[in-house]
Amino acid sequence: MLHGGDYDYIIRIIQYLDMRHNIRFFITSKDFDVLYRWWEKEIPEAVLHESLDRVVERGRRRHSPPGRFSAFSYEVRKNFQSFLQLGVGGRRREDTDPHAAFAAFLAHFPPQLEFARSDLAMLFAKRRLGEAADPGPLEEKLLDRFRADDELNAKAAWFLNNLAAALRRPDIERRYRLNYLWGKFGIPSLD
Repeated sequence: MLHGGDYDYIIRIIQYLDMRHNIRFFITSKDFDVLYRWWEKEIPEAVLHESLDRVVERGRRRHSPPGRFSAFSYEVRKNFQSFLQLGVGGRRREDTDPHAAFAAFLAHFPPQLEFARSDLAMLFAKRRLGEAADPGPLEEKLLDRFRADDELNAKAAWFLNNLAAALRRPDIERRYRLNYLWGKFGIPSLD
């Protein structure tokens, strides 16, 4: 069964392909399975982005853009294997401040989110202290505020129309809308 984290991961990949390369295609159950397997294997999004970029570029040179997520599978598998091999015996880079993204976001706060500044600051503060940060109330505020946003509504409608019928569920649409807003405004992850 899918939960918020796997939905987020899958939707971010679909959104990346749309926003970065303007590629949209019907998402079948088979495509969803490919994306879910990537999530299960915990393939980092940076590896996926690099793989997607390479396959799209090759497709453009051949005038044949990819039309299914399975078209990316070989490149993703190859790049993930390289990533894993690089990690063997290597030292993990420790960030000097793991919460720097929060501070940078608050310092360059998007004016469109002013209504949620205190909520975000409180969530970031809890995260810094290692406390559980429940984004639920903030997410509801975001959804309410941007409910009539034409761009978001068009993107969400496109997304749902390009999903297999069995996947067109309110919880998936909700995750899509939230991921879109977090990505659009560059809100750092609370994970």
